[in-house]
Amino acid sequence: MRRRRFLAGMAGASATLAGCTALGNGDDPSDRAPYGSADPDWIDDGDDVDANGDEEPPDDEGSEGPTVSLFDEPTVVDFETAPLTAAVIDGSTFTADGLAVAVDFERPATAASPATLTATVANQHSFEQTFRSRRLPGLDSPTMLRRRDPDRHVVFLAPTPEHPFAETTPTYDRDENGRWRLESTTGEWFPETITLDPEETVVGEYVLLGHPDSTEPAIGAGRYRIGRGDGGFTIACWSSERPGPETTSTFEGVTVPSLPDDQPDPSVPETGESDENTGTRWFHEATPETAVFLEADTESITAPGSITFSLVNHGRDTLQGNPYHWRLYKLVDGRWLPIEPWGWPMPMGRLSPGDVHESTLACYAGEPVACDHARSVGHLGGGRYAYTAGYSGGAESNAHAAIFDLEAPAVAVDLEDDAVVDRRDEKTVVTLPEYGEGRQPATMTVTHSSDDPDQQLLPEQLYRQPFRSLRNTLPAFESGVQTVHLRADRNVVGQPFREADTDAHTIRYEDTVFEVSWSLEDE
Repeated sequence: MRRRRFLAGMAGASATLAGCTALGNGDDPSDRAPYGSADPDWIDDGDDVDANGDEEPPDDEGSEGPTVSLFDEPTVVDFETAPLTAAVIDGSTFTADGLAVAVDFERPATAASPATLTATVANQHSFEQTFRSRRLPGLDSPTMLRRRDPDRHVVFLAPTPEHPFAETTPTYDRDENGRWRLESTTGEWFPETITLDPEETVVGEYVLLGHPDSTEPAIGAGRYRIGRGDGGFTIACWSSERPGPETTSTFEGVTVPSLPDDQPDPSVPETGESDENTGTRWFHEATPETAVFLEADTESITAPGSITFSLVNHGRDTLQGNPYHWRLYKLVDGRWLPIEPWGWPMPMGRLSPGDVHESTLACYAGEPVACDHARSVGHLGGGRYAYTAGYSGGAESNAHAAIFDLEAPAVAVDLEDDAVVDRRDEKTVVTLPEYGEGRQPATMTVTHSSDDPDQQLLPEQLYRQPFRSLRNTLPAFESGVQTVHLRADRNVVGQPFREADTDAHTIRYEDTVFEVSWSLEDE
C-alpha cells in the first residue's frame, strides 16, 4: 500500500508522561519517568508486544530516537451536537523500529459533520519500512475505542475518503437525537500491510462516531482508550456545562486555612505561616463549574489504609508541574504543618486537557510498608490531613489540595535503637554512631526555654529525615531532665537548620518550649 499525503511536520501530538501491593490501587503514572528520559530503562519502546498483541520487530540499535516534534497543546473542541468538550491525550506513540503516530482533533461535531481528527504517521528512519497496519493504533478494522469504566462503551474512529491508507470508508448518519453514529462495522478499512518511504510522513483523516446499535449510548462523558499501556491514545470527553466533580465533598462548608508556601528549603522546618498571595484550591470548595480539581476516592480512612487522589484537568490549558511533587500536611492549632516528603526529583511534567493524574497515598500508624504503586507514609497519628499535587496552570502558584481524616493512635516517638543514652542527674547525653564515624563531630544542645517559640514541631515530623537529631533529643526529656546533648556529626545535628546556622532556635513540641543550638566540637 503506497498512498501518500505529505506534511511539513506533525500536527496535534501531545507530550505525555510514560507511566503497595496490599494497599495500592493500580499503577501510579507519577512513579514512572517522563517519556524521553535519558535512562533507557524508563523509555517505553514498545518492544515485544504492540497495541494489538502482535510481536514487534527487533530494536533498531542504530536509531537515534524520535525525530517527530511534539506540540505543546492538544486541540480542545466543543461539540455542537451535545454539551461535550473533548481532547486527545497521550496522543503520540513511538515504536522501537522508528515509526511514529500523532493524533489530534481537527473539528468538533456539528449538525453537518461528525467530530474530525487527523492522524499523522511517520517513518523516522532513512530506509523504507513495511509493517502490518494493525500494529499502530488507529489502523485496524474497525478502529474501536473503549470507555475506561466498568461499562466499557465503544466508540469508533472511521477513516474518511481523505485518509490515504483507507481501502474502504464506512458510512455514517445522525440518529433521532442528532448524534452521529456508524452505520456498520463490516468491511476491511485498511490493507494488511503499509509501506513508507525513507523519512516519509503521511496524514489521514478520521471521524468520531457512536455505536451503530441505537440501543447503545452515543458518545458521552468519559475516557475512551485504544491500545495497551503507552502504545495508544485516549479521547477524553467531559461536560461543557458542568466540568467539575460529580460528587459532593463531605467537608463542604468546612473552613480551613490556606497551605503554607509549598516551595520550602527541604532542610528547614516550616512555621506554617501562609503566603497571602498563595491561595489553595480545595476539593471541598469545588463546584460543578470547577474545571481543575483534586479528588480523593474517600475522605476518611483508618490506618493502615490508602487513598487514591485524581487531579482532573477539564480546563482548556495544559497544566505544568512536577509529577513527583506532592506533599502531606497535618492541621494542628489552626495551621497546616508539613509532614512528608522533604525533597523531590525535579522532572517537568504536563497534564493536558482531559487528562487525569492519579496517585495513591498509603498511610500507616507505625513503620510504613514499601508499596510498588503508592506513596507510603508511616508514623501518622489521627487527625485531619491535606494532600497536594504538583501541577498548576500558567503562572498560577495555587496548590490543588484535598483534605481527609485519618483515624489512628497518637504517635509515640522513641530514640533510635542504636542511640547510646547516658543520664547524669539533670543532663542526658545521647550518642549516635555517626559521632565516632563522622569527619566533623558535632553536638546539639537542647534545653527548656521560657521564650516564645519560633516554630512548632509534631511527633509525626520527628520521624522524617531532616528532624533526626530532634527525634533523638526531645523524647529524652524524662522527668527531671533539663538539658539533652546529642553527639553525632555535622550532617545530623545541623540538618534541621539552614547551612552553617548555629544560632539558637526555639521550638514548641507537645506544649513545651525548647531552645536548640549546635556547634562543631573542634570550634
